[in-house]
Amino acid sequence: MTDTRSNTIYSFPLEPRTLTIGRDPTCHIRLKGVGVSKIHALLRMDEKETIIEDAGDTSGILINGLPAGRAPLSTGSLLTIGVNCLTVTIADGILTLAHLGEPRPAEAVLEPAPSGIITIGRDSSNRMHLMHPLVSRFHATVQKTGENSYVIRDLRSTNGTFVNGKRVRRSQLIDGDIVHVGPYRFYCDKGTFQQARDFNRIKLDAFNLTVVKSGRALLDDVSISIAPGEFVAVLGPSGAGKTTLAHALMGLLPLREGTILYNGLPLKTFFPAFTSAFGFVTQGNLLRSELTVRETFYEQSLLRLPKDGIAAEHHERIKEVMELLDLLSIAGCRIGTLSGGEAKRVHFGIELLSSPTVIFFDEPFAGLDPGLIQKFMTLFRTICDKGHTLLLTTHTLEHINSCDRILFMNKGKLAFSGSPSEIMRRYDITSLSEVYEKERLKPHAHKPASEGRPNAENPSQRLPRRFYRPQRISFFLQLRLLVFRYFKISFRDSKNLLLMFLQAPLIAFMLMVTFSPGMIFFPVAFYFCLSTATVWMGGMNSIREIAREWKVIDREFRIGVSPIVYTASKIVVFSTIAVLQALVFGLCLRLFFSGFVLSFSIMLLLSTACCTGTILGLCISVFSKNVNMAISWLPIIFIPQIFFSGILMPFDEMSGLGRIVSHLTITRPVFSMFKKTCLLNQSPLHCPEWFALLFLSAGLILLMVLGIKFRRFAAE
Repeated sequence: MTDTRSNTIYSFPLEPRTLTIGRDPTCHIRLKGVGVSKIHALLRMDEKETIIEDAGDTSGILINGLPAGRAPLSTGSLLTIGVNCLTVTIADGILTLAHLGEPRPAEAVLEPAPSGIITIGRDSSNRMHLMHPLVSRFHATVQKTGENSYVIRDLRSTNGTFVNGKRVRRSQLIDGDIVHVGPYRFYCDKGTFQQARDFNRIKLDAFNLTVVKSGRALLDDVSISIAPGEFVAVLGPSGAGKTTLAHALMGLLPLREGTILYNGLPLKTFFPAFTSAFGFVTQGNLLRSELTVRETFYEQSLLRLPKDGIAAEHHERIKEVMELLDLLSIAGCRIGTLSGGEAKRVHFGIELLSSPTVIFFDEPFAGLDPGLIQKFMTLFRTICDKGHTLLLTTHTLEHINSCDRILFMNKGKLAFSGSPSEIMRRYDITSLSEVYEKERLKPHAHKPASEGRPNAENPSQRLPRRFYRPQRISFFLQLRLLVFRYFKISFRDSKNLLLMFLQAPLIAFMLMVTFSPGMIFFPVAFYFCLSTATVWMGGMNSIREIAREWKVIDREFRIGVSPIVYTASKIVVFSTIAVLQALVFGLCLRLFFSGFVLSFSIMLLLSTACCTGTILGLCISVFSKNVNMAISWLPIIFIPQIFFSGILMPFDEMSGLGRIVSHLTITRPVFSMFKKTCLLNQSPLHCPEWFALLFLSAGLILLMVLGIKFRRFAAE
């Protein structure tokens, strides 16, 4: 049967059989156009009922505008498959589907150059010139290869080219395929390659969102619809589900059930393509107080913007954002010296660098005075007027009229959705604060009927749990950026740096009090003290370092920072500090003990012990949720370094388990090398203990990387 789009009618007798729907020529009901899969859906028919079932396609099926995985059809139902709308009639033993045509507006058809190729990118020389921070200079090419087919090639772009939600290097395009380049969407339809005329704006629809944790429903059957460019405030008491809703809409939480659509496309399928369109500003300022505003913006631009951007482009984009947020006058100030409002603007600004289409704010007004809140609400209104969609979770009621819509959450349910004026009429109140009291007195919050209630959710609609992460800059450029950053942070934190370097003279002084300063020959206990002291110093330097910045790490992993690079940068910076600390320790020992000779061999062993202690401290920090937990682990991990080093009990007199544990301690090989070097006059370079020490260090580094990756995936 031919498909004329406007008057096609499909009729089938109601008898037990299964019909296929899709664009494949073998389908009983053949549909064309954007969003139609090869085998899209199944119609299971008999005399009693007709069931339509999603066949695991790309864009799903809608019944009466609501998503459905499997649902019965009845007379009057409106069935949407891709761009096709069909009305359902069941009468006199006949099932009839009548085609209503395409519901979406006409698109912009892109004509190839004389060479037959459409080039896409940020550079003005491209056939398709897309000026957006997420688009690479030369992003992709599209070449027509047949009457109704194209081939798209990604030009090693930073943020990727996506076909039907999957990143591709090269892909054949046919009718119905959907292409994403940054925030822009393109379609193959009727043998043409077209750009969607939605001005890169996003309409967000969510149906029946349910999130359950530890048996408690954090979200309970929530359905909302947010128009492009809408400013939405999510209100409600503490624990009402405001932040959970924002996280669910971003795909940060697994859903028990529910469907999320961005511009009609299911987030479960197109998740990687939409990830770069999200901006998320947390309640706390994830900023490093030791860096200046300009340094913060520049390093974040390197991490967030395409790797082919030149320095002038980065500075221009930074200037645009800083002008918008009125930050130019404080560009040279350190973050730690800023007021609360200024720090909030910087935090907001780094999310704006990549110009996200949808921005989520989680309680951004905590600790701000009403005057600053008014300025922020005016700023947010300006951002939305430029086409960005903004969802704000807040307890603040000042200047709420700047919002287009209010969502009021209570006990995980959506109690109200409407404009600020509508909520006053709905609850018959004169002050918005009265809503909290009225909702508190209700036994159960209810969801307004206008939000709708779709059919039961198919488990396949649950969201994936991982973000797509672009590799914006190379491994070595990331490493250089992070190493320079942490050196700046470490050396600008003068108080902490002073405390670290005071450890060495204090420990050396205590050794002088314990052992005679005039000693010429030192006992084995002296070298044991050197071994444990240097391992301890290295560990103390680094044990808090990762545990104190997990939220910052989680954010930067989402924008493309490699866990391996992050781990390597910490090791490089704190190993350098450990070597300097070992040098100070050696010089103090030479000063306090007349018979102590600071030779190359001694310096090598002191530095090695301090560096391996640093790696051990970082490893403990990785497996600690916070600084307090890391400090609690300190004695549990470091006391065995004393017990099983061989000084308290010879190895051959230890229990079998004790000998095994001793091989897992750092002090055993370090102490052994000190004895051989200082008491037996052997060269430390010829000691076999190096292999054990390298093996232990490699194992700790591997544990660090795995621990960071495990935490990252668990958090998602």
